[in-house]
Amino acid sequence: MKAKLISLAVATAFTAQANAGTVTSDGADIIIKTKGGFEAKTADGDYSFKIGGRMQLDYNSYDGVINKEEGETGSDLFFRRARIEIKGKVKDWGYVASYNLTDSGSIDQLNTTYLGWGKTALLTFGQQKENFGLEDTGSSKWTTGMERSLPASAFDTGNTVGIKLHGATDLITYNLGVFKSAIDSDDNSLDTAVTGRFVVRPINSDGVLVHLGAGYTMRDGEFDEIGARLGVRGGENKTANKVKAEYNSGFTGDEMSAWNLEAAANLGPVHLMAEYFDGEISGASGTPDLEADGYYLQAGWIVTGENRSYKNGIAAFDKVKPKGKGGAWEVFARYDSLDVTGGDASPLVDFTGEEAQTLTLGVNWYVSPAVKIALNYVHAETEVKKSGEDDGDALTARLQIAY
Repeated sequence: MKAKLISLAVATAFTAQANAGTVTSDGADIIIKTKGGFEAKTADGDYSFKIGGRMQLDYNSYDGVINKEEGETGSDLFFRRARIEIKGKVKDWGYVASYNLTDSGSIDQLNTTYLGWGKTALLTFGQQKENFGLEDTGSSKWTTGMERSLPASAFDTGNTVGIKLHGATDLITYNLGVFKSAIDSDDNSLDTAVTGRFVVRPINSDGVLVHLGAGYTMRDGEFDEIGARLGVRGGENKTANKVKAEYNSGFTGDEMSAWNLEAAANLGPVHLMAEYFDGEISGASGTPDLEADGYYLQAGWIVTGENRSYKNGIAAFDKVKPKGKGGAWEVFARYDSLDVTGGDASPLVDFTGEEAQTLTLGVNWYVSPAVKIALNYVHAETEVKKSGEDDGDALTARLQIAY
């Protein structure tokens, strides 16, 4: 399957750059664009087709804080993400198809949106983002840090199958949807999730933006842990460096709920973000509940003077478009914290870490609209009541090509 998709993308790209000729149509005139990817659309706007994708090649070096082997260091070079995407519209219907090429391959998004009511009321069906939280709603291509913050990762709702009503004006953005709780559940029971988010922009003009929002999600299903990675995904054991609480084998929770508050600002080349999350897993059949709460504070400065773009439609920050030949340079700092609790004295619950904080310092170089190079330093501190404190450092780098 991956080979066929790659062949299709390559063939299309080469066809677009083949010998010059005449494009004819039995309908409206066709406009072809090759800047930022290959796109074809009719002059009347009724039909469009665009091929895009992303590749993120990461290098991580870390000292193994909260690894399975205490104090073990590690390093790795791997593809964090590799996706190919096709999107467009057919009159009043838009569509997105995105496929993950890494590991064994999987569908990332596959959905269609009814556009007939205008931008203030869109209806999306299929596998899609639920849109819970500012950092998680934004694309992984353009998050300021290489990895999302601890609380955003802990309460990530992922891409699930469902239906979502959403829309935006200059002042507000909203979404409310019903989804299958977990995309990979296969026990023939349709566990559901309800997720909503509302954002208001009291200031949104002349390059100055103030963003305030709140969200809520409630989910049925089987949940066995709550936690997040410590700002690094790499090494031999990509999931060991975590702070989390988890049930012992055979025990689960049957419901999860979480809410968040978010605030952000765009002040020319300076951008600010902050979020707070709080949630819990309700234990099934007398099993203790698991709880978590956390926050992050982030500030960035684009030294070369560009502004970070912002999409009203999803209420999230987007790419930085360099103005000069040398590209755009950005520096940032983020501090985040996550606490997990519940059943502290219960033999049914194990803790890898109960409290964690990370400080991330980074530099992003937007070489062109399609190429980004990132370098992050991460310092993590954790605490487990039974075993005491632990801390560590990591250095991560990324080469990204997105079109």
